[in-house]
Amino acid sequence: MKKIILFLVIFLSVVILAQDLTNFDITQFKGQFPLISLQRLMETDEFVSVEGVVYRIKAPKKFLTRAEVDPKLLNDSTFVGFLAINIDELKTHDGKGKPALVAVNGIVYDVSTSARWRNGVHQNRHSAGEELTHDIVKLSPHGTRLLSRVKPFGVLVFRVEQLARFNGRNKSKAYVAAFGVVYDMTNSKTVKDGEHYGYPMGNELTYEIKQRPGHVELLKRVPAIGLLVFDEVSLSKFDGKTIRASVQKQVHKAFIMVADRVYDVTDVTDWREKLGLNEDEHPGRDYTIHFECELGETCSHEHPDPAILKEFSIVGFRML
Repeated sequence: MKKIILFLVIFLSVVILAQDLTNFDITQFKGQFPLISLQRLMETDEFVSVEGVVYRIKAPKKFLTRAEVDPKLLNDSTFVGFLAINIDELKTHDGKGKPALVAVNGIVYDVSTSARWRNGVHQNRHSAGEELTHDIVKLSPHGTRLLSRVKPFGVLVFRVEQLARFNGRNKSKAYVAAFGVVYDMTNSKTVKDGEHYGYPMGNELTYEIKQRPGHVELLKRVPAIGLLVFDEVSLSKFDGKTIRASVQKQVHKAFIMVADRVYDVTDVTDWREKLGLNEDEHPGRDYTIHFECELGETCSHEHPDPAILKEFSIVGFRML
């Protein structure tokens, strides 16, 4: 029997968003396309990044502008995903030995060619390698307008353990994640001593936010600066036993992964039944295989309807 792995559409049409990061809004990202790590890009010979979009094409170097590539090569058949730069990788790109990168609104930009960022420093105030959404959007007289003069390099992402460092204490910035997006709460007047009404900064707080009426809408007032990504190790900690939710009642967070999306099943007692799983299955695992179908002429076994996943909140993504 020939095995064919069906890609999970899961209520989403795979739209490449014009294969362009210029107008990409991270708050609208629901896993429509893969996030390719910088390490994966560098280790895969046939992968190249064209202004932050990864393609499978032959090229003399890894990083290209659109002007350097035949447009006919940039199509759905060669598209791989968007390049993901984690917050620690961003920090190393300070314009001294590596390209000068800065992040604004979740997009990482290459400012190496800008005279305003000579040697990775801008007006003796900012150094390349920083997340600068608040400074550019709120403090700069130019706003984001001048970003149109530089090229996007990728999407900013945070691993769970990286997010934890931004807990609003000891002069660190205050970041939180909700619905797969990382938000900057540093300048919020409601954050004191690293907490927002008892909710600790540096954490994934989707479950907590859903418990407070109106808080989902309040996220629109806070700068969105990146996406939250998981690997098997970080996912395994959300097993329904290890990480306690920041609420009065005793609740432990439970996440599962399906097709590179991480879903919150905390307090969903019948999630196993909905996914057609045995009672002894546990959260903190990747259950993609339960949605894959081995096809001969017909499907020979029962498998859950991917649409059921719409009932669960997306809390993060896998980075390939």
